Amino acid sequence: MFGLDILAPLFAVAGAIGASIPIILHLLNRERARQLIFSTVRFIQMSHQTNVRRHKLKRLLLLLMRILMLALLGFAFARPFFADSFVVTQKTGGKRNTVIILDTSYSMQYEAMFENAKKEAVKILDGLDAADAACLILSSDNARVVAPLGSELSHIRTALNTAETTNDRTDYLDALQSANEILAGIPIGEKQVYLISDMQKRGWDNFIETDKLSADVQIHFVDVHAEKPQNLTITAVSVPPVVLKEQKAARLVARVRNFGVEPVENLPVRLFIDDNVMDTVELDIEPDDLADAVFSVEFQDEATHTGWVEISEDPLLVDNKRYFMLQSLQSIKVHAVRERERSGSRYQSDETFFIKKALASVGNTAIRIDFTETFAVPNVATLARLDVLILADVAELSAAEAERVKNFVANGGGLILTVGDNIDTDTYKRHLGGEDGLMPCDFVQAVGDAFNRDQFRVIATVQYDHPIFTPFKEPNHGDFGKARFYRLFQAVPTKDATVIASYDDGSPALFEKSYGNLGRVLCFTSTIDREWNDLPIRAVYLPFLHESIKYLALKSVDTTPDYRIGDSVELKVFDDEEVSDTLKRPEIAIFDPNNVETRVQPDENAPEGPSQNSIFYADTSVPGIYSAHISGGDTHYFVVNIDTSESDLAARDVEELTSMLKGAADESVEEKPSAELVAQYREDVEKNQNVWAYLMLVVFALAVTEMFLANRV
Repeated sequence: MFGLDILAPLFAVAGAIGASIPIILHLLNRERARQLIFSTVRFIQMSHQTNVRRHKLKRLLLLLMRILMLALLGFAFARPFFADSFVVTQKTGGKRNTVIILDTSYSMQYEAMFENAKKEAVKILDGLDAADAACLILSSDNARVVAPLGSELSHIRTALNTAETTNDRTDYLDALQSANEILAGIPIGEKQVYLISDMQKRGWDNFIETDKLSADVQIHFVDVHAEKPQNLTITAVSVPPVVLKEQKAARLVARVRNFGVEPVENLPVRLFIDDNVMDTVELDIEPDDLADAVFSVEFQDEATHTGWVEISEDPLLVDNKRYFMLQSLQSIKVHAVRERERSGSRYQSDETFFIKKALASVGNTAIRIDFTETFAVPNVATLARLDVLILADVAELSAAEAERVKNFVANGGGLILTVGDNIDTDTYKRHLGGEDGLMPCDFVQAVGDAFNRDQFRVIATVQYDHPIFTPFKEPNHGDFGKARFYRLFQAVPTKDATVIASYDDGSPALFEKSYGNLGRVLCFTSTIDREWNDLPIRAVYLPFLHESIKYLALKSVDTTPDYRIGDSVELKVFDDEEVSDTLKRPEIAIFDPNNVETRVQPDENAPEGPSQNSIFYADTSVPGIYSAHISGGDTHYFVVNIDTSESDLAARDVEELTSMLKGAADESVEEKPSAELVAQYREDVEKNQNVWAYLMLVVFALAVTEMFLANRV
């Protein structure tokens, strides 16, 4: 039911007054009959009566047309419009402002869920009138307004037709807050939000009590979730980042979760490495439970390997694969830098004498370690092939050498620092120290007498939960307390460093610090040879040195990069010495899992630091294996996986969500629209209808007709 309203009622009154003018003129200009006497008037009277009736009819039509023209002209200037009486209220004004939120997270890829959601969105658009305004927001873990409020409905339909799901997780908070902000700027009209989604539970985790919609915003939920969804997911893959050639193969474990309500039997789980099927394991999994598929992996080469674990297809495909990367090595490569030999017994002049003896003592089941040494820090190319670098009481480091050491550790290398009579602490502090420097400690002073064997300290405290000391936790597995330390450097830990072993007087014996991209530094506050202690002749020396090197070279899986969809990946592409200022910086070609290429170059204007010669790649919207090809360099790989918390398709109750989001209105204040708001609403509706234009066309037609008839009266 529609009602007629006008924007300028005074023009309507003026039109009514104007319509009376022709009547007044007609009455004032009436012709009065004059009496004439004729002898025979019978034929004249008959003809006159016919002409008079015809003349009166024409004059009456002209009068009515003139009245109608003036009335319509005034009515047109009054700008009338039609408003729906069921919708128009004093509070809303009648116009509907509708924000449609369409969930595009990867859970919407389940069967035909997303297509059904788009159909529901089209139904909402079909129910809107020409005077209504609509907006479209695509939402996953963040909101994207693809059609602002007031867009043409045809444009919104086009955006809906081209909308696609993403591989992101669900988070409704950003979308609902964006919708609320959009509607907050609307002064008059009905405010509606339609959320079309599977109402997944995890998407509401970030909401708190205050995250409610405004009181004048209506929330409508369009729930398209599947009844009793059945979904299987690989939630994690535990991979040794480095696989060494040893007697026993390394273990790779894939964890599979059954999010459905039905048990699964004989589920095939396949392992792929370098695009080849390596093994298949079958699992039985109960509803809402998990199981592990265990694979054995071994290699005969030294290379970077990529792979994935996959399960058979189900209605949600994107979470059926999980990707990984690992490195196979035949040995750990260790390089030591030491001072040149001095006079005296061999073990007192050669800081690496006992290191070489310990690393050469390997059995058939131990890890093979390749050891080399020099009197200076190796060049960049040599460092790139190393796993662990040892600075054994090195007196001084040049600025260039220190920079090479920092870059080596920042890129994931391991560093062992040991002290002695040669070391210049000021040099280390200047080149490797600082707030965000490489050093895990600041040296204070050397204490003790290396020649007085009556006074000594012992290691009294170690962190047995640390990977280096875990093998010594059980009794009879080694006693660090038997080693005597006659001289040492007192030191204090720097930022982000920890003390993992201490002497009996509380002085730190071993510091640890993480640096850069997976790099680690160990600093031992005494010598690595017998010059200041007798540790090298104790039984714990060899396993302690081996465990330290393994810890630095074979990093735990918890510290390997675990990139998720949307993460920014930093790739170290070259070092300062590889490219001079006069040369063009290398170009990097990055291929995503769909083999789409992106070419980038490092930012020359980036601030100085380990990331200056890096590139940051953020287009990680597809799960899979990425490769970065550097001009004149090697190929780097990294993997990106989805966030499997999205794989749980359980939904929240719509009534519960309505209660959670609905804002409380202030009933103590009666909201009435101001005259300006009402006028603005009426003007907006009138612009969409343009009734006055049609009225002016009618006036024009009447004017033409009136001129035609007036010339024949």
